[in-house]
Formats: sequence, structure tokens, C-alpha cells
Amino acid sequence: MLAWRCRRGLLELDLWLSGFLAAHRATLQPCEAAALERLLELPDMEIIDRLQGRSPAGDAGLEALVQRLRHFQAATLLESR
Repeated sequence: MLAWRCRRGLLELDLWLSGFLAAHRATLQPCEAAALERLLELPDMEIIDRLQGRSPAGDAGLEALVQRLRHFQAATLLESR
């Protein structure tokens, strides 16, 4: 179910979230999975704004998840170069 919800209308967001889940599903703590569920309840543009630092992530759990997602994205970009 979580993998399906990571599929989004924006390709960039779809790749970011689906890639993160594929790479880290086994290491997600229950609190991180719950934060991901909360994040996925938001509209795409609100998620992008949080991930790109244009708006606050929200609570501490969401902030920690957003930081992990940003780290994943940065590492993925470095690997592709």
C-alpha cells in the first residue's frame, strides 16, 4: 500500500519517493513509516515544497523524514554523475 501511495502525479516526486522507499523500506523505523504516511496525505506541490525546503516540514517526525529524503536525493544525484 505504501509503495502505491508513493506513486505521484509529478514524475520528479514519483521517482524521489518511490526510489527512497525501494532503497530504504527494510530500514524504515515505525515512526518513519508513520511520518511517510502523513507526508503522502499532502498534495504533491506541498510535498515538493517541504522536500525542497520552501516550507516547514511540520512536526519533528516529518522533519526527520524530510531530512532523510533530502539526503537520499542528494546521494542519488551524486551517484548518477
